[in-house]
Amino acid sequence: MAEEHFIEVGGNKLHAVVNGAEGRPWLTCLHTLASNLTLWDEQAPALAKSFRVLRLDARGHGQSTAVNQAASISELAADVAAVWDALETKRSNILGISMGGMTGVGLALEHGDRVEKLVAADCRLDSPQFFIDMWSERQKQWREIGPDAVADATLPIWFCEKTRSERPDIVERARAMITGTSEPGYFGASTALQRMDLKSKLGAIRCPTLYLVGELDGPHPKEMQEFAALTPNAKYVEIPGVAHASSLEAPDAFTRIVLDFLNA
Repeated sequence: MAEEHFIEVGGNKLHAVVNGAEGRPWLTCLHTLASNLTLWDEQAPALAKSFRVLRLDARGHGQSTAVNQAASISELAADVAAVWDALETKRSNILGISMGGMTGVGLALEHGDRVEKLVAADCRLDSPQFFIDMWSERQKQWREIGPDAVADATLPIWFCEKTRSERPDIVERARAMITGTSEPGYFGASTALQRMDLKSKLGAIRCPTLYLVGELDGPHPKEMQEFAALTPNAKYVEIPGVAHASSLEAPDAFTRIVLDFLNA
C-alpha cells in the first residue's frame, strides 16, 4: 500500500508517494517538466517489487506548491535531498526523465555520496541559445494564450507521429498533466532549465550511470551518447521507435532496461 507524504521544504509543501516494502534499496523517480509523479504509474508496480520507490512532485507540479519558484537545477536537487532527509533516506538510486534526469545529474554532482546508481533519460545537460529561446517562447505562449498552447507545442516533441495518431488516450493523459501544472511551477522550472550547465561537470560523477533515450527524440540521442562518453562508468541505451516521453510510449521496454541496469 502506498504511503503519501507532504513535506515542508523551503517554504513549499512537496508531495511524495512511497511504494515498496521497508528495507529494500531506495529508488527515487523524478518526472519531466509539466508532468507529475503519476508519470511513473506504469513503472511503479514493477519497480516496487525490488525497491522502496519514492515518487516526488517537483515544485508547482502535481500536488506540490511553488510559493517559492525554482531558480536552478541545484535548487530542484536540494528539494530531493531535503525529502530524503525527512524520510530518513540515507542513499538512493535515481530514475529521472527529461527535467528529472537533469535533476538526477545535479544530485549525482552535488550529493554524490547519497546516490547509488543513476538513470537519466531523454535529457540534455546544457543550455545553448536555441534551448533558452525555446523556453522563452513557451513562457510567452503560456502568458499570452494559456497552457493549452504550450501543450499543443509540447506533445509533438513528447510523442512520435504514430503514437499521436494511434494512442489518443496516452496523448490526452499527457495533455492533462501539462495543463494541470501551475504557472509558478512551469515558469520556475523552465527558467531553471535555461540556466543549466551540467555537461561540463560530468567527469565528476562517480556512481554507475545509464543514459537512456528514445530513438526519435530529436537531438537527444547524439547528445546523450556524448554524455556517456564524458561520464565515468556510464553506458548508453536507445529505445527504438519512440520520442521524448519514452517511459510513456514504451513503458515495458523502458522498465525492463531500467531494472536490468539497477539490478546488475
